[in-house]
Amino acid sequence: MVKTDTHMEKVKSHLLVEKKNIEEAEERRKAREAKKISKEVQAQKTKERSKQKKEEIESVKKWRKQRQKSGFAGGENGEDISLPFEDGKGFERKQKGRRNVAPGDRSGGMGRQGGGKGRKGMDKKRNSRDHRDTKFGFGGRKGMKKQNTADATNEFKGFNKGDFSGSKERKK
Repeated sequence: MVKTDTHMEKVKSHLLVEKKNIEEAEERRKAREAKKISKEVQAQKTKERSKQKKEEIESVKKWRKQRQKSGFAGGENGEDISLPFEDGKGFERKQKGRRNVAPGDRSGGMGRQGGGKGRKGMDKKRNSRDHRDTKFGFGGRKGMKKQNTADATNEFKGFNKGDFSGSKERKK
């Protein structure tokens, strides 16, 4: 039986499509199997990890019991380690010796230096300028002066005391 070329082309294309579909189905089946295997492997790993964690916890518990039996005098958790900062000196900041210098002073306390001989009037101005500089600083952050502290909160000096303040003449 002789077939035309066009008919044979159709048959060939049909066979190629069928072969392609079979290969794709095979790949999908392999992917499904690989996914199942990977799920099983992952479950196995998580089981192993949880088992290892339990074993480590048990070993730590056994170790603690052995330490208590051996007479280790520790706290309730077996903590008796003396650390260098427990004496209270580890975290203290060193105070810099900057007397008469405002907290916001950016000059590094050098604003008062500068001598030289001058007239008495100039010395008075210089001294008052130095005093103001040490009191108020040379700029920088000013927020530290207006911070609430325990001493300032408990101080009632500036409040009116109602009937107890003022002159006696006004009361009458």
